[in-house]
Amino acid sequence: MENSGAAEKYMEIKEQKIELAGETILHMNEIRKWAQFLSILGFVTIGLLLLIGIIMIVASLFVASSIGSALQYDQFGLIGPLMGVFYFIFAVIYFFPVFYLYRFSQHAKHSLVHIGMAESSTEQMSKAIAYLKKHYRYIGIMTIILLATYPVVIIGVIVAIAMR
Repeated sequence: MENSGAAEKYMEIKEQKIELAGETILHMNEIRKWAQFLSILGFVTIGLLLLIGIIMIVASLFVASSIGSALQYDQFGLIGPLMGVFYFIFAVIYFFPVFYLYRFSQHAKHSLVHIGMAESSTEQMSKAIAYLKKHYRYIGIMTIILLATYPVVIIGVIVAIAMR
């Protein structure tokens, strides 16, 4: 029964309007601009990650063909393509928070431009905030995953050193 009470409370909150002061709108516009800048920079970084991944894979294949046998260069044979694949994986992982941040900036911009038309502006700002929530949720989950892997890596390094 607690869930129905929470749902009713949410519906009450959902129907309320928030008025923003002029200074708050200026702050929101500045946030939007920085979000757009950072997301564009993120897309450029993703492009560079993909380019570096392609270069690593192609260069490794070129070295493999020039040496003639993959067995003659064990030391470098697998590292290049593997690193290229890792760069692709990092680019895919990095894409989503950057995309959500970009969508936030675009919907916030549309909302602030149409601030006189209450319904359109409110709808767009709601979408903008939803994308910002997705962005931070993704970053939060990735941070938790990263923090959870630290002890595993540290233990693995200690075991590897102990086995030497």
